[in-house]
Amino acid sequence: MTTHPFDQAIALTPCAEGVFQGATSAAYANMVGPFGGLTAATVVNAVSQHPARLGEPVALTVNFCAALADGAFTVRATPVRTNRSTQHWSVDITQGDDPQPVLTATLVTAVPRNTWARNDSPAPAVAPADALPAPRMKPPVPWIGQYDWRFVQGMLPTKRKNVNFKTKKNPKAK
Repeated sequence: MTTHPFDQAIALTPCAEGVFQGATSAAYANMVGPFGGLTAATVVNAVSQHPARLGEPVALTVNFCAALADGAFTVRATPVRTNRSTQHWSVDITQGDDPQPVLTATLVTAVPRNTWARNDSPAPAVAPADALPAPRMKPPVPWIGQYDWRFVQGMLPTKRKNVNFKTKKNPKAK
């Protein structure tokens, strides 16, 4: 069975407690480094693999300090405070011999508790995804091509507030 490109891209190898090695993935390349959402998922993966983790991730704040260059990187995940049902984490990513982080993050995990409940709204009745046509478009950046886009109604907009996304010009401007 093949591993999905997302799982390959967030894969980490443990080096020591709380220290992991990873590498960028061409499948999620963006303009100046990997897609930020993928990098955030790598942070969550590091905490999820940590042996001291308590509960599941519930909040994440990521600070992109510098562009993550293509290639290897090191992730350090440190629990900074553990309480009865929550845990606070500090995470950073560095590259090469540079001690300056390219990313810092804080993450909170929590043990689920039966304190309240709500009912989800039912999903609207729509055709199955594979019955909908796939749009014919060239993705503007590689990571968008990792998704199978299906639109129930309409398509991706090509204009917004009189700005043509293809030319990035305002036809009303003189």
